[in-house]
Amino acid sequence: MTTTVDEATYVGGPADGHPVAFVHGAGLSWRMWLPQLRALEDEYRVVAPDLPGHGRRADEPFTFDAAVRVLDDLLRDETDEPALVVGQSLGGYVAVEYAARRPARVAGLVLSGASADYQGVLGVTTWIAGLLDRVRAAISPLDGRVREGVEADLEDGPLPPDIVAAVVDGGISLAGYGQGAMAMVGVDFPTKLRRFDGPVLLLNGAAERLDPDTADTPAPTLPAVETDEIPDAGHTCSIECPDEYTAIVREFATDRVWAGAGEAIVGSGSEA
Repeated sequence: MTTTVDEATYVGGPADGHPVAFVHGAGLSWRMWLPQLRALEDEYRVVAPDLPGHGRRADEPFTFDAAVRVLDDLLRDETDEPALVVGQSLGGYVAVEYAARRPARVAGLVLSGASADYQGVLGVTTWIAGLLDRVRAAISPLDGRVREGVEADLEDGPLPPDIVAAVVDGGISLAGYGQGAMAMVGVDFPTKLRRFDGPVLLLNGAAERLDPDTADTPAPTLPAVETDEIPDAGHTCSIECPDEYTAIVREFATDRVWAGAGEAIVGSGSEA
């Protein structure tokens, strides 16, 4: 087993293990996935990049083109096998975009806080919120208060102090959140998700507030979707209940993505 950690990327686990890629949410970095990375790397080849506009790539502008390129380059460097891609919030939409463009490179999807459709009225309000966040990020006292608030929430949660410190050190970016929010607006993610016919799990916290009541919305139109909820968790369910989240991802990987004799169930279609 090898583990490589640089400023913008985490790679761990056996080189011949089934690959699992973790894509972080807006405003954070790959370090939000440390509980899952550490728990799964004995068995799986786990990778996690910082997205453009976040973490150690904070100086790069966020676009979905750039985010897909970062994820694709990392996976192609680390494995020849299609990967299970796990995405939280903005990372979930990046995972959908990646699966739509590179279906042959994706064995399955786990999407959390990524079921809303940012078109219409929700798109307008989200674009305005993203713009305001980018303006606030340019005002040091406001940006600092946001970072302090996120750090306090993390300290009050279940993560051990060393992981909280790593997440904070990785960067808490209000500008990244604003860029990501604005980039999501107007994109027809439901249609993109329907292009992928591999296994999909919509895994959300039961107390989801940012996208309430959206987890089941796409389910009837997807060919291989499952839904699951984590009690006592909200939008950031992987952080709020890390052990439960990891257990569900592991079960999905074992029972649905790589079921039976290690054979992968992969999405069909040619790469765009």
